[in-house]
Amino acid sequence: MFISKNYLTKYIKQSPHRNCLEEYLKEELPKLEGSVLDAGSSSRRYDWLLKQKPVAIDIVENKEKGVVFGDVNNLQFPENSFDNIICLEVFEYLTTPQKAINEIYRVLKPGGKLILSCPFMYKTHQDRLRYTKEFWEKELLGKFSQKEIKPIGNFYTIILDIIRGKIAKLKFKPIKYVLYLPYLFLVLFVPLSRLSKDTAYISGYFIIAKK
Repeated sequence: MFISKNYLTKYIKQSPHRNCLEEYLKEELPKLEGSVLDAGSSSRRYDWLLKQKPVAIDIVENKEKGVVFGDVNNLQFPENSFDNIICLEVFEYLTTPQKAINEIYRVLKPGGKLILSCPFMYKTHQDRLRYTKEFWEKELLGKFSQKEIKPIGNFYTIILDIIRGKIAKLKFKPIKYVLYLPYLFLVLFVPLSRLSKDTAYISGYFIIAKK
């Protein structure tokens, strides 16, 4: 099994959760055709994966990046405005998730696609809610004609996330760098861990839904 230097580097710079999420994004975002709304995009992080530059909104405006103010609970767009909507790692901060889903559904064109992600077994980061697969499927996404809910990560990547988080908090850099060596050794086995079919322990959900 060949593992590149870039593969190892990204597991230091980003959490295993984020790396697993990006594997899905690299597969799905290039497929999107037509207009795109990126809701909750603070920095247009994934524009490079899209065929068309999206309209990017966030509750914190970023004029330098072209991100305008927008609230997913109250989208300032007419009905049936977008062919696609992306909403990544946003719903954990919301207190009215059904209202946000209703707004997304409203501005999405018939047949349009929603790409959404949300953490589950992941470190707290000033977020408010976590949702099970059953809640997504039976409650929040009930209006959508099609929906696919995929697990982000597994028990192994959750453990790696915890280890990486603990190492990152160390202030004494020599010890930090020494501890990254066994961590990176464990990272080598991430591809092998994907053979597990256990979905009881996952770091989040990646959702593809069609209106």
